[in-house]
Amino acid sequence: MITTITTHVQPGTPAEVESRLSPALTAAEAFGAHLVTLVFAIDGNEELAGAAANQADELAKRRGIRGEVRPRSSFAYGAGEVFADHARVSDLAVVSLDLGRGLAGRMLLSAVAFGSGRPVLMVPEAAGMTRLPRRVLVGWDASPAAARAVAGALPFIRRAEETLVVTISDDKSLRSGQSGIELTHLLARHGAKASFMAVRADGRGPMAALSECAREREADLLVLGVVQHSPLHELVFGSATAALFQDTAGLPCLVAA
Repeated sequence: MITTITTHVQPGTPAEVESRLSPALTAAEAFGAHLVTLVFAIDGNEELAGAAANQADELAKRRGIRGEVRPRSSFAYGAGEVFADHARVSDLAVVSLDLGRGLAGRMLLSAVAFGSGRPVLMVPEAAGMTRLPRRVLVGWDASPAAARAVAGALPFIRRAEETLVVTISDDKSLRSGQSGIELTHLLARHGAKASFMAVRADGRGPMAALSECAREREADLLVLGVVQHSPLHELVFGSATAALFQDTAGLPCLVAA
């Protein structure tokens, strides 16, 4: 059940603010949730923040969404830590950014994903989200993070027309109790229309394999767990999490750590 959503909006032009706020408005309206909108610049330039806050308030009221708009209340911590603080007392965090623009957006996302303890709905600015997802793809590796992501995504999964649980068969072996088939049974008991599929990475990274599968199946939400590696590990080996934070999926993703 989603009762409270926290989102961050990077100030910009009226069109940019509306686009960035749209995913959170869509989710809040669909679930009847209280929406907390944080409006502050991740680069420290607050010139457009006042106008963006007024616009965010008006957009929510126009759609009958309860909530409040808050500026950045403290500069003692980084923007990501401020976002994570608010997300901890919410059911879901939503962020819409063009992650290809630079490090600041990825740092904000990393802070809320790894520091809030809550599921995070990441929506690429170019993709948008004007309705709840109809086809959900769950990337399942039986990790605790993946289990938390599935739990966080249940409100979306219950409303979806189809949910596909995907395991990368040549990535790692799963014990019988961990299998994606068992997960589909759980999701079915929650009222989901779920099925299972195993795919091979064949030398690609797991993120690339899942993204390709999502495109082939026309999924509009990807659900998966994320793991924080050391900078050295990511430099040498790379990771699905790093690829995700660099926006390689190109579609809305619900993640949990």
